[in-house]
Amino acid sequence: MPQPSYEYAGARIASLERRILGRSDVMRMAEGSLMDAMRMLLDIRYGGITDATASDVEQMIANELNAACIEIRELSPAPQTTNLLFLHNDMQNLKQLIKARLLNQSDIEWQHGGLYTKEQLTYCVQNADYKLFPVVIRTALDRLEKQLQISVEPQRISIDIDAAYLEYALEQTKKNDFLQHYFKAMADFDNLLTFLRMRAMGAAKELFDDVMLPEGGIGHIDLLNAYELSFDAINRLMSQSVCKDAIIEGLNRMQQTGSIGEIEKSRDNYLLSLFTKHKHERTTLYPIIGYYLAKEREAKAVRLIITVKRNGLKDDVIVGRLVELYG
Repeated sequence: MPQPSYEYAGARIASLERRILGRSDVMRMAEGSLMDAMRMLLDIRYGGITDATASDVEQMIANELNAACIEIRELSPAPQTTNLLFLHNDMQNLKQLIKARLLNQSDIEWQHGGLYTKEQLTYCVQNADYKLFPVVIRTALDRLEKQLQISVEPQRISIDIDAAYLEYALEQTKKNDFLQHYFKAMADFDNLLTFLRMRAMGAAKELFDDVMLPEGGIGHIDLLNAYELSFDAINRLMSQSVCKDAIIEGLNRMQQTGSIGEIEKSRDNYLLSLFTKHKHERTTLYPIIGYYLAKEREAKAVRLIITVKRNGLKDDVIVGRLVELYG
């Protein structure tokens, strides 16, 4: 196997990118029938299942994401950085496993592409033993387990694990301005989403103080002070964000449509756009990361289209929820 290098990885990624579904491909899938959509996936051998049907789509998606992870692990000249992507999937699976343990459930929705196997993570959760993980994350998980012994609060699981992951990612990327920006933007968007959801529910200001993720560009105190202010005041506060234009655009669309989903779309579009700008570079890590994010975005689009068509929903549901692709 070739020694990992940026030049070799860049050439390989450029080849792999040609198979990614673009927006025009996705829109053709969206405009056709379920049979048409499946035919397009089969034509490009998506998921590697010969004669697959719509009931095989989840396995097809899993196969594609697992293959992308294997490629990146083999290609990456900086695995300590690319592993941050895969660790995020492990964190999502840990949330599901801990909640399933508390609720005595056996089946969970597994997110493919993590660093660890299902058996490894299941053992960790069943035994409350998190030595596999970096100190920041392990400490947070140990603290969470102690809290769950006193009071079972399922909502704390997602909050604490998300906060630990983001803290670790910010710590690991502090010498890389570009990746710091990526994770700080993620923090700003996610803190704003929590802020808006809790305000909409009429939750007390003090509760918001307890669920914030690590700071991006917007300070915790400023967000807390804005909790009871007008929408215009919140909009002005967003000028502190590392991604202020994207956040303000999302807020404006949310005000027009009344849907908080506009903020989520702005987040996803912005985070991917950071790497789209660097996709043609062949001597940096960014096209490698961009390729993986593109495969995740592609998987979401495929799942959305097939789900809508299997359930006989209107095609405008697809257009309304579809985010930007890697183009």
